Amino acid sequence: MPTALRVLHFAKYAFERPGGMERHVEALTRGLAAAGVDVTVLAYDPDGTARPRVVDGVHLEPVRPLFHLGSQAVAPGMIGRARRLSRPARFDVVHEHWPDPLAHAMAGLVPGRPVRVMSWHSDIVRQKWLGPAFLRLARLLPQPDAVVGATVCHLQTAQVTGFAPPQRRHLIPYGIDVAPLAATPQTLARAAALRAAHGGGPIVFALGRHVYYKGFEVLVDAMAQVDAVLVLGGEGPLTGALQARAAHLGARVVFAGAIPEAELPAYFHACDVFCLPSVAPAEAFGMVQTEAMACGKPVVNTWLGNGVNVVAPDDRVALTVQPGDAKALAAALRRILQDPALAARLGEEGRRRAIREFSVDAMADQTIELYTKLLRNRHD
Repeated sequence: MPTALRVLHFAKYAFERPGGMERHVEALTRGLAAAGVDVTVLAYDPDGTARPRVVDGVHLEPVRPLFHLGSQAVAPGMIGRARRLSRPARFDVVHEHWPDPLAHAMAGLVPGRPVRVMSWHSDIVRQKWLGPAFLRLARLLPQPDAVVGATVCHLQTAQVTGFAPPQRRHLIPYGIDVAPLAATPQTLARAAALRAAHGGGPIVFALGRHVYYKGFEVLVDAMAQVDAVLVLGGEGPLTGALQARAAHLGARVVFAGAIPEAELPAYFHACDVFCLPSVAPAEAFGMVQTEAMACGKPVVNTWLGNGVNVVAPDDRVALTVQPGDAKALAAALRRILQDPALAARLGEEGRRRAIREFSVDAMADQTIELYTKLLRNRHD
């Protein structure tokens, strides 16, 4: 690998707001920096208070959006920032993260002739009118030299075909840093305290932004039929409605709010089962289920026919039910809670699978290999 390799990521809210894509970018760029890459991240700053800084070797450049079109942040200042950052030395690689159509447009304006890589995290699935318009805009622009997907399912959608022919699509599984998830005495003590604080009985844990595709309203409905406490981490526009729904149904739900990264291992180890109840393919992988797997926890997820089910397959790592079916979700949760042998089998297979197939080092190494291959082809 060239020692002077400079890489710029356009990466939505990485380092500034929690979320699956954001946490992936953080893990990837930290892994790249640890491997000697000079890596910079341009990220949207939700409230304009963040400042440029270095995090574990990653140069972070927050830019405040002027406004939003649907869920798309519009931050023209990103291209000016990218141009200033290019003045000391040109970037060798520009790496964008889809869906972010306007960042895709700005990536093509970075000075020099960097190779362009696009990580395909999800199709645009909810924006009925803006989505097709964004796609049409994006396809009129110069296309990336490579599209990366975390699973085969990511690379087989109809939308991907508009960006890259098969020979430009590359499979690099997401990686997680399993070291912070280890069952250390301190983590286990904190987990025991959490269990005691929630009554000492069975705990179902779920985590994510409180938005439509996460399916948390279905999980709240299911919990009215399960003799356990749901600890629901995260927050978002649906938090108030979820709280009202839980109170109306009499479901035992603890709203934990935004859980600091350092506290997450204790929550994973405190639970008996992790649930990913997503109802739409906007959930294309489910990073949090991989973290639960690394902690040896059984998973209940939903059949989305995408990376979620590749990562945690039914009856090997997870029990999988149809999305939106609260009755089936409740039955799967009860089955795991009432069958310790099943829970242990699923949890142990998930732990082995997470460590074997979803490591940060492997993800960073494969990404660097792709960068260098693209650069070599460019210069040949």
